[in-house]
Amino acid sequence: MTRVSTASHIGRVGGLAAALGIGTAVLCGTGIASAAPAETSGSRDTTSTTGESAPSSGAADTTGAERPANTEKPASLVPKKKPVAKKPRAVSVRHDGNARTEPESKPDETRPAENRPQASESAKTEQDEPAETTEATAPTEQTRPDETGPDENLAEMPGAEHVRPADTQREDNQPGDTQPVDSASTAPESTDPVIFAPTPAAEVPTALVRPRTVRTAGTGPTAPIDTPLSWTMLAAASRSTLAPSTGAAVVIDPVTHAPVIATPKTPLLEPLQRIPVLGPLFVTPIVAVINQIPVVSDLLHPIVGYPWEWGRPAGTPRPRDVMLTSFDGTRINAHFMPAAGLKPGEKAATILQGPGLLLPGATNLGPTLLDGIIADTSGLVYTGTLRAAGYNVVTWDPRGEHSSGGRLEQDSPDFDAKDVSTIISWVATLPEARLDPGVLDPRIGMTGASYGGGIQLVSAATDPRIDAIVPAITWNTLNTATYQNQAFKSSWAAILTAGITLFTRPNPAILPATIYGVLTGRQTAAEQARLAQLGPGGPRELVGKITAPTLLIQGTVDTLFSLQEADTTASTLIANGVPTKVIWYCGGHGLCGDLFDPTDGVLIQRATLAWLDRYVNGNTAAVTGPQFEFVDQRGQFYASESYPTIPGTAIESRGSGGSLPLLPFLGGSGPMLGVIPFGASKAANALNLRSPVSATTTHVVGAPQLTLSYSGTGTARHVYAQLVDNSTGRVLGNQITPVPVTLDGQPHSMTIALEPVAHTLRPGQTVTVQLVASSTTYATLTSFGSLRVTDMRLSLPTVDPATLTPLAS
Repeated sequence: MTRVSTASHIGRVGGLAAALGIGTAVLCGTGIASAAPAETSGSRDTTSTTGESAPSSGAADTTGAERPANTEKPASLVPKKKPVAKKPRAVSVRHDGNARTEPESKPDETRPAENRPQASESAKTEQDEPAETTEATAPTEQTRPDETGPDENLAEMPGAEHVRPADTQREDNQPGDTQPVDSASTAPESTDPVIFAPTPAAEVPTALVRPRTVRTAGTGPTAPIDTPLSWTMLAAASRSTLAPSTGAAVVIDPVTHAPVIATPKTPLLEPLQRIPVLGPLFVTPIVAVINQIPVVSDLLHPIVGYPWEWGRPAGTPRPRDVMLTSFDGTRINAHFMPAAGLKPGEKAATILQGPGLLLPGATNLGPTLLDGIIADTSGLVYTGTLRAAGYNVVTWDPRGEHSSGGRLEQDSPDFDAKDVSTIISWVATLPEARLDPGVLDPRIGMTGASYGGGIQLVSAATDPRIDAIVPAITWNTLNTATYQNQAFKSSWAAILTAGITLFTRPNPAILPATIYGVLTGRQTAAEQARLAQLGPGGPRELVGKITAPTLLIQGTVDTLFSLQEADTTASTLIANGVPTKVIWYCGGHGLCGDLFDPTDGVLIQRATLAWLDRYVNGNTAAVTGPQFEFVDQRGQFYASESYPTIPGTAIESRGSGGSLPLLPFLGGSGPMLGVIPFGASKAANALNLRSPVSATTTHVVGAPQLTLSYSGTGTARHVYAQLVDNSTGRVLGNQITPVPVTLDGQPHSMTIALEPVAHTLRPGQTVTVQLVASSTTYATLTSFGSLRVTDMRLSLPTVDPATLTPLAS
């Protein structure tokens, strides 16, 4: 392995960055160093053959657990290589940084980057030799990464060598210990870039990963063209590169086909924590307290960092931060937190947890006092709980937010999903990461809520290395979520766009589209087309490419991403034979009647950890429970062995309707609790249809059906339907559905599905469907006219009570 000293090519740059938050400025201690891969005019050879490979002894699981058959990791292929007949003259580096030419019989010494020949000369040397092409074969023990650490794994990959920063070298040119020798040492750890040097030859080796055997994954979405321009610009901007002109091949991300480049970052107060006496007595305790506060600690993390753990054995895994260079040159700020109690040399599976919109990547090392509330409200198992369960955890700032570069692209499969692929490839190089047979293939799962849930679905659709996902309170498509039945969800759009505009670097199309939607109640065709390309559903049908076992968690009171979003995703996954479980709980982007019920958080944590244990750890004895669990309006959970549930007898009701004056705001639904601009409340200006009195305990689960015969005149494009619990006066799940109408004076008929609900009717109870003129969730100033309904029918879906099992609290 070629090694050069730090003095010859490493430069450090200090930079001032702003941590997004109100009035909080943070100072980052290190800059970014990048490497420019040498490119030639020759095209890349990416031809390969797909096939299974038998696991070798070198890639055996250190835990002894076997992967379930329906989630078996694919074997990777050995890329074609061109043998190089001529060896370049070797050059060693003296301690003064000058080059010294050595005889050609010493291939282990190399020339510093500033004295190396041009990449075109290197490419010409290889092109002068006859190229030999060989067929791709299944990887052997020597070509498959094992679990002995990143250097050994990468050194054994075809066409790839791990270039360790020079500061970790010993004087005898042997690998040094990357961990501090003494935990109490005041010497800071190295912040040199962990970089994989580009190949100067025309051919860049690539690694293709075949999808699992659950089903054949289709071709991924069309991505922006990857060119060498960004890498060239990054290299020119850095003081120096770590890439020797010969001898070291680039490690290629198998999805983005871009180099894997990571630059360590050091929080400002971390060196102070290592000072004897001052550190353990004063600085570390303060940092430890701050680290326990979710969100606040994440915003302050560039300053305070992680609490230093004193007295640990040398080589014990430590949390650390890096800046990763994504496929297009965008820098992604990432955090690695090893599993709690992980000892030197031990490995663990890794969980990637994406943050919600506007939030930075979480950095809490231990379970916090708010973990239960976080799980109850967002459906998210937090970082400390995952670490305590034995997982490494990786979080990051999505592009366009906080310390990451680029612009916010709303979990785009063409951008954000590629960032995740870069993170996965980086994780595969870490000594703490448990690996699977394959190129840059760690044992990995994903969790996250809302924005952190959407990234899971598009990433799992485009990167088959992901073993399992747990997306919570997220969308199938942003069009159905924010433009339901061609009605603009102005309340949520205004709130989210305000935050996006103030605290991120957004795609410039977002703000104008929101302003247009708020003013007109419509969404432009261009914005609809843009949003259709982002989610896992829609015309790209990315959900159909997901093979990773999926646990979907959705909130019954979520007025931004309703139960229908998860239902659409689950239906596709189940139809394709992907292991799928669905949980409906009282939480999400909305408010429960009791605000907080710890029962929900306990159930979500238990279900999430069991799912990850089964499909990420490969523990076939882990019990994931029934396929469907849901909670009713009283907080009682029920379980069904099938999703969707086995239907019972529907509750039917019918009425003659009446006349409804159409006016904006006056007498309509909302605002919720009188002030909150989303959700629903019982309306005064409404047409009402009451259901029959329930004779027995009946579970209404699913999407009710509303049928109307009507005529009308005016400018309004929608009326709105909601279900009211007559015993409490509350709207079921705070949900309201826009009902499109044509007010041309002619008679019309229609049947429409309302938002799904989960509600239990006791004997003697009823619900009422209200047809209302306006809703604060879909507020618009252009809704005027009159509506005459001549026939109004409601069908409530029920569950066969024999197929439900009440769950203990």
